Amino acid sequence: MKFIQAVLGVAVFCLGWDLAAEPVAIKVAPIEFANHAKTIVASGVVRPVSEQTLSFKVPGIVKQVTVQQGQLVKKGQLLAELEPEEINAQVAKAQAVLSDAKRQLQRLTALEGNKLTSDERIRQVSTAVEVAQSDLRIARFNQKYAQIHAPADGRILSRHIESNELVAGGQPIYVFADDQKGWSVIMAVADVDVVKLNVGDHADIQLDAYPGETFSAKIREIAGRAHPRTQTFEVELTLKTKQRLYSGLIAHTQITPSEQTHVAKIPMSALIQAHGHDATLYVIDEQGNAQLKTIKLAYVDAYFAYVKSGLTDGEQVVIEGGPFINNGKDIAIVKI
Repeated sequence: MKFIQAVLGVAVFCLGWDLAAEPVAIKVAPIEFANHAKTIVASGVVRPVSEQTLSFKVPGIVKQVTVQQGQLVKKGQLLAELEPEEINAQVAKAQAVLSDAKRQLQRLTALEGNKLTSDERIRQVSTAVEVAQSDLRIARFNQKYAQIHAPADGRILSRHIESNELVAGGQPIYVFADDQKGWSVIMAVADVDVVKLNVGDHADIQLDAYPGETFSAKIREIAGRAHPRTQTFEVELTLKTKQRLYSGLIAHTQITPSEQTHVAKIPMSALIQAHGHDATLYVIDEQGNAQLKTIKLAYVDAYFAYVKSGLTDGEQVVIEGGPFINNGKDIAIVKI
C-alpha cells in the first residue's frame, strides 16, 4: 500500500513538473514611434453661431406680433411693432420745437444788422436750435426702433410677448438665429486637454438626432479663462451640414489636435501594471526571453496606450499573454 502511494506521489509530482514547464503562448508586435495627436473626446450642445436677442428700444404697448417661435423669416421682415401714437407724437413735438427755434433764430439774425439784439442772445437761440435738432433725431430714432425687423434670413428660436402687452425698452422680445452664419457646438474641455487645442483643429461630430452620421467641424473659438464653477474651458466648433438643426441638440465630438507627440502605440492588453504615467510590460530580449520592463506613458484611450519613453523602435513587445508569464524563458511566440 505504501509502495502504491509512493508511486502515485511520484507520478503526480512529474505531472505537475510537466504542466509547470509547459510554455505560455504569447503574441508579440514590434514597436514603432511616430507623431500622434491624442484624440480629445467631449460632449456639448448645438447652438447657432449668431444668436441674437431682439428688443424694442422704447417702452410701449405691443400693437402686433407677426411671427411665432420656430418660424423661418426673411431679412427685413416685420416681426413686431408698438402702438405708434405716443411715439409719433414725440416726433411731432420735436419737429414743432425745432421749427419754433429756427424762426426765433431767423428773427434775431434780422435784428442783429440793426443792432437791436445782442450776440449772447443769438448764441442762446442757436444753441436751442441745435438741441431741438438733436431731440428730433432721437425721436425719429426711437420711432424707427418701435418696430422689430429680421436682421437677416433666419429662424425665430423663441418668442416672449403677445399683442397688447406693455413692454419695457430693452425687454427680450425674440431670440433670433442667423441662418447665414451657420451652426456651432459648444462644449467644455478640461485644462489638460485645452492646452493641446488650436483654432482650426479638425473634429468629428455625432448627433443623437442623426444616429450613424458623422459631421465635420473645426474649432472656431477657445475660451481664454476657465468657467468659475466647473473649472473647464468653453470650446466652440463650427459645424458643416445640410441637415435640419435645432438649438440644443446633443453632440458628441472627437477632436484631433494639430499639436502632436512622438509616441509608440501599443494595445492596452500589453500592460502588466500601470500607475499614473508609469507602467510595466514584457519585451523579448536578444536571447528570445520575455523580460519585464518599465516604461513612461504619454496618455491612453479606450483601447491603446501611447508610450513616451522606455522602448526603442523595432523592439518586440508582448501584446497578449503577458499576465500569464511566470518564467520569461518558458514562452512560445504565436504568429499574428
